[in-house]
Amino acid sequence: MSSYATLLKRPLALGILLVFAGTFAACDSFVSNVDQPKDAAGDEQFNDPAEAEYLITGIRAQWADSHSGVTDLADGLSDEFRFGINSNATFPTFEQIDAGIIRDDNNSVTNALADLQEYRYLADDLLRRLEESNGFDPDAPAASASEAEIRYAANVHGANARYYLATYFGHPDDPRRGGATIDTSAFIPSPELYQRAENKYANALEQAEAMGDGLLQRRVQSVRARNALYAGTHDFEATGGLQGTEALQAAAEYAREGLQEGESWDVAYDLNTVNDYHNQAGAGRLQLAVQDGNKAQLADGLPSESYRVADESTGELVARSHVETVANNPQELNRIPLTIIGSRGATRGGFGALPTNLTGISIDEDEFSTVVDAWQANGEADALPTSVADFEDGDTIIEWGQGKWEERTDMPFISWQELFLIRAELELRGYDAGSETALELVNTVRGSYSLSDLSSVDLERIAVERDRTLFATGSRLPDQRRMKAVEWHLKDQVNGQKTAQWLQLTQDETGPNPNL
Repeated sequence: MSSYATLLKRPLALGILLVFAGTFAACDSFVSNVDQPKDAAGDEQFNDPAEAEYLITGIRAQWADSHSGVTDLADGLSDEFRFGINSNATFPTFEQIDAGIIRDDNNSVTNALADLQEYRYLADDLLRRLEESNGFDPDAPAASASEAEIRYAANVHGANARYYLATYFGHPDDPRRGGATIDTSAFIPSPELYQRAENKYANALEQAEAMGDGLLQRRVQSVRARNALYAGTHDFEATGGLQGTEALQAAAEYAREGLQEGESWDVAYDLNTVNDYHNQAGAGRLQLAVQDGNKAQLADGLPSESYRVADESTGELVARSHVETVANNPQELNRIPLTIIGSRGATRGGFGALPTNLTGISIDEDEFSTVVDAWQANGEADALPTSVADFEDGDTIIEWGQGKWEERTDMPFISWQELFLIRAELELRGYDAGSETALELVNTVRGSYSLSDLSSVDLERIAVERDRTLFATGSRLPDQRRMKAVEWHLKDQVNGQKTAQWLQLTQDETGPNPNL
């Protein structure tokens, strides 16, 4: 498939891309096809202001494709997920990500990055059209969006794209150095990308204020706070950009003006733009299983070589187990819904707060302990008890999958619960993030999942609450890097190769770039 910039020369194909952006996986690198974006983006048809809303809709569709495509791979690199040991997990690209030994031809990373760079380009190109084209006049009678709406969309999505690049991607030759390229630029370290995201979020906020839309303003301030929190709590080697105390002070300021209880900013999915968790880490196909904390459950080869083992006698890993968490407190299924995966990769059932389209496989939570007891965490298929649900002789369980997202399940880009946990963390770090205490904020979040109140909270507990509340959202990877309370689960090196903490830029991105 060609990139967006190339398709601009072909209006029919562009229309298909914009409406059905999530249907297709990018198969060429973004950089290799967009060396000259100004030359490639010359189709004057889309300089008609009547097409403004159409272009904004295309950006949103590409955002959906990018969001789940990037965050589920990030969960695979973190200790959130691991490469599945069932027969449905077959792609070595996911095995490499799980082990932190990522080849420069890993097409799972290549495709996710291409989708993300395409998302960034669409947003940047919309702003270019507004500022450079004489024909793209938002005041024209035929205009389908106002100037404020166009500037808001271009800036907020351009900021989102830079946030993803800063948070999830890294140097091709240094798997511990975050950052990325834009078009054929030199490598841009994460702090600088966070700063560029901040600048665009600030511009988006101005447009939301001009439109008088309070919810849009609170959404922007919430993601702006997260952007600054991540920038301020990573220990970057690079100087400059957004980081340190300045970033944390800004995060607290923005967080005070963020989402209120019950509010969210969601990424929308449907059958045209599907949630990638379903087919990569869910009921559709399980390449990535929920981390269950036992060495016997690791795939042979790289993963079994890469993971740190806390107790050789039991096989307990440094990586924590979500299954153990829920077994100790089944009420946590409200935050960590799980599915049962048989030896052939088939989903056998699910527990907890499953999305609407998976309720048909729901099993009563009272049966959870019976199923857990039948599962031995031994890397083998264990017989499911016939006393549970409609299981029959021969039905097995080998591992667990996430039950939070189905292919049509919308995902919060940021929720009020995440914003409250950001505020609580900032309070504990000594910054004024609002009138509530850290404990009050955490207990409000817990209450929304029918969990009991805590009597105290510290940064270590914040890490636990984030881990469970933000299950399967791409949050665990940055938390493992930036929070001292969370251990990194992989060895420093395997066979002399340093393990990755970022999704490294692959050769399709770096090969055509003369500045790398």
